[in-house]
Amino acid sequence: MNRESQSMTGIGRVLAAVLVAGSIGLTAIGAADAQRRNTQQEQEQSNENRTFSTRIGQLVLDAQEQTQADNYQAAIQIYTRALGMDPSAYEAGVMYSQRGRLHFMVDNMNQTISDFRAAINTGGLNAQEIRDLRINLGQILISIDQIDAGIRELEAAIAGGATINTGLARLLAIAYAQAERYNDGLRYAEQWYQATPNKTLNEYPIMLVYYQQLNRPADELRVVREQVNRFPQERTAWQNLVSLLARTDQEDQAFEANKLMYLNGLFTQGEELLRLAQYYSYYDNPYRGAVILERELNAGRIERNVRNVELLANMWRQAAEFERALPVLRQLSEMRQDGQTALVLAEAYYQLNQWEPAARAFQTALNRGGLRQPGEAWVLLGTARFNLNDNQGALAAFREGARFASSRNQANGWIQFVNGQIEGVARRARQREQVQIDECRLTVEAERRIATVIGEADEDGRVRIDIPQRCQAYFNQYGEQFREVGMDDEQAAERREALERAAREAAAG
Repeated sequence: MNRESQSMTGIGRVLAAVLVAGSIGLTAIGAADAQRRNTQQEQEQSNENRTFSTRIGQLVLDAQEQTQADNYQAAIQIYTRALGMDPSAYEAGVMYSQRGRLHFMVDNMNQTISDFRAAINTGGLNAQEIRDLRINLGQILISIDQIDAGIRELEAAIAGGATINTGLARLLAIAYAQAERYNDGLRYAEQWYQATPNKTLNEYPIMLVYYQQLNRPADELRVVREQVNRFPQERTAWQNLVSLLARTDQEDQAFEANKLMYLNGLFTQGEELLRLAQYYSYYDNPYRGAVILERELNAGRIERNVRNVELLANMWRQAAEFERALPVLRQLSEMRQDGQTALVLAEAYYQLNQWEPAARAFQTALNRGGLRQPGEAWVLLGTARFNLNDNQGALAAFREGARFASSRNQANGWIQFVNGQIEGVARRARQREQVQIDECRLTVEAERRIATVIGEADEDGRVRIDIPQRCQAYFNQYGEQFREVGMDDEQAAERREALERAAREAAAG
């Protein structure tokens, strides 16, 4: 096909800049670094392969105008039309990538992913452009919980020459942690950690999770101490330190850390005792705090009001003493009569795998209303019902959970899993039935051979076979199969009657 082309000084130059000029709502981590590392081969790539025909080029410029006017759907339609006009590999690569960005702007993530992959597969983009697309693909896939797929795209970008800067290293570290692939992600986590001197309080747990999961307490303690030194006034940092010291059997140091926070050694007033109980709870020793609080509530030194009963319930839950939390939570639920308190009671039953009372309490919480995250409550109700072998009830709850954005992915994942379980049960049942039929067929054939030699025919001239009891649901007394896999009793009975009717007709005819 002859193609009317124009030089890179015209439409081609404008479009060649599209991929490297900031993407629409997307960030390619490390793109600037990678651009500076373009190889000589990429720089010398033929202009002939990176030009646009006047016809397609004008359409793409039209699409850009629509994009600048925020008319994303109109721009998408123009790109779609142009892609149907037999574009070159380069033209197709640019248009797929731009259409993918527009789909991203209208929250069509599946089409964004499809277009980015199509752009890569055209063969018309250079290595730098492909790296940027893979990094964007990786971020999008991770954002929609396709963690392993996202990791593969990011690793492919690195294999293609992308610079592993702090942003990309952090993204990979978090992704590998989400995928529970700690050995694979450790090098990225350590690279990010060492290259980030001014970490926020909430960033230290990234490294702590890795060292904890990989059973490296010495490194974990080092990071916790760095967190405390960086944020000496933050309770979270001290809580992490006390928790780790206690977990590694360094109780003396844990006690010293407690004394740094609380200088008073004796508490005699109710408010002081209450603060002491809260202190132990906050610094990862909720059991001791709960013991103190319960003892002082029973002694009357701390007032038994809604706030303090709720605090005791929370402490027992934090201490994973759910059996001891249950009576307190039941009392609190009766006192408050609100959905959130019923939800806390339901979660305690849930932690104890007491699925039936958990399901009732979740339903009560949802009926009372006022939940901060009702979608998650529906998901938990569905999980409880699933554990009660109530698959249909579970699916109904998960569908309710899918109505909320915060729980939609989790609920849809459960729906897919439960449907898979239902299908799997049915499939395994069919497989077992097929195996039984096959085994019976072998038995029947053996009996038929014996009966042919020594058996006696009935009045219709047919030889009866001794059918084992386990096979009588599938084969009649003449060795004829009347039931197939998946048939119900009514269908099998009709088939059996048809065989007998055909035999009678044959004998009479």
